[in-house]
Amino acid sequence: MKETIRLVVVLTVICAVCSALLAAVYKTTEKPIALSLERRTAAAAAKVMPAGCDAPEKRTSGGVTFFTAKRDGKVAGVALEGFSKNGYGGDVRLMVGLGTDGKLVTFEVVQATETPGLGSKMSSDAFRNPIKGRKIAGNWQVKKDGGEVDAITAATISSRAALECIRDAITRFDQIKDELE
Repeated sequence: MKETIRLVVVLTVICAVCSALLAAVYKTTEKPIALSLERRTAAAAAKVMPAGCDAPEKRTSGGVTFFTAKRDGKVAGVALEGFSKNGYGGDVRLMVGLGTDGKLVTFEVVQATETPGLGSKMSSDAFRNPIKGRKIAGNWQVKKDGGEVDAITAATISSRAALECIRDAITRFDQIKDELE
């Protein structure tokens, strides 16, 4: 009985020390990771803006965070994050650039864990170029689901997730478009 109690105490001390070390590592890396994500998000916003725009400005309205870029003093583009929990490898986050002319500028992958060589092709020009310049009021689904967009060959789930992100960004854009100057 004494041996069992001794083992329980030893294991408890080991677990407590490991938990404290893990908490310390988390606390130390939390801010640098958040700062890195913020920089990556701002860089993605700059990449998805229309050509010839000023540097994007981060804004928040009605709980929606977005970036705006101006050309000749007027807002020419908006970048918003779109989310999907339905990627093949899990969550997908895209930074979606929308022009004030009502068209998709482009998108940039912020986070995705899709299958290398297949689902990761959502960021390829073969998938991206055909949807650039499409009206945001269009049917943003793959053809297999009755939409107008060709899916990536052998990666329909990833294509669906990317389009779901775009639809999510368009929904957010509809919430804030009256706020644009």
